[in-house]
Amino acid sequence: MPPRTSIDERLRLLREVRSNGDLAKIRETVVKYLADKTNLIIAEAAKLIGEFELTGLEPELLAAWNRLIEQSDPVKADKGCTAKTAIIEALGTLNHDVSEFYLVALQYKQIEPGWPQAEDTAENVRAGSAFAIARSQVLRIVDKLTAFVDYLQGSRADRINAVKAIADTRHESAIPLLRLKLLSGDDEAEVMGACMSGLLDLAPLRSIPLVARILTNPTESIILEAAAALGVCGKPAAVEALINAWKRTANKDQQRSLLISIGLSRDPSAINFLISQLEARRNVETVLEALKPSCVYEETQRRVREAMQQIEG
Repeated sequence: MPPRTSIDERLRLLREVRSNGDLAKIRETVVKYLADKTNLIIAEAAKLIGEFELTGLEPELLAAWNRLIEQSDPVKADKGCTAKTAIIEALGTLNHDVSEFYLVALQYKQIEPGWPQAEDTAENVRAGSAFAIARSQVLRIVDKLTAFVDYLQGSRADRINAVKAIADTRHESAIPLLRLKLLSGDDEAEVMGACMSGLLDLAPLRSIPLVARILTNPTESIILEAAAALGVCGKPAAVEALINAWKRTANKDQQRSLLISIGLSRDPSAINFLISQLEARRNVETVLEALKPSCVYEETQRRVREAMQQIEG
């Protein structure tokens, strides 16, 4: 029996077939290495499948997944869930739509020793599963949202990804669940921000008043999340809410963040407001930074040049 090649040599071979770009050779190689015992090798093989969208290899990916989770010591077999995460991502790229698999994977946890405390390393596995569930064409919306309600009870990363997956269903039934989560609150501003972004994406006109109210929240990090979400929303009503919030606050840091958020919208009302600040010689550096997204437009460039000529003249 020939000696087994080292991990480094096997990784080198995987990199080599990637650079060569021969799809037949890549397919042959990844099938071989998905059956490997080393998680790093399995992970690289799965990444190649996703990268080159090698359809028809879903059974091999699932077989590798099953071998990993059926080990007596899953942590030893796949430290950090490196291979399982890559497998989930590859299946998602291939649009593998077997809801039962993802519903089970959404609950998978892998607790590993760590300092100062043990760590669950399966957060990315659950995230990949959640987004696959959100995109599923066979799973009913009620089953998707039921699974995500449970997912919302998890860690900070779980809650952020749960909210994003709820919005990613693109279904109107997601709107009341996102509103409920937003109104119930969360200790993590990023979770609140994901709720607001999801609502403004799915139902902007109905959600702008709700998100605008959060601009008066006592927690600054939540105000910044609301401002960013309204800025990206880009609707005139969202810009108006940001401008009103800017006028209300005397907090210089908040004012700066609100100006940057106003600039994110690229809406004419936002550009007009920011140009007016330039012409009044207020917050010049911040306003110029806020106007950068809109400077893809020649008209905005011209107006900025004229305002700056007045300032410098």
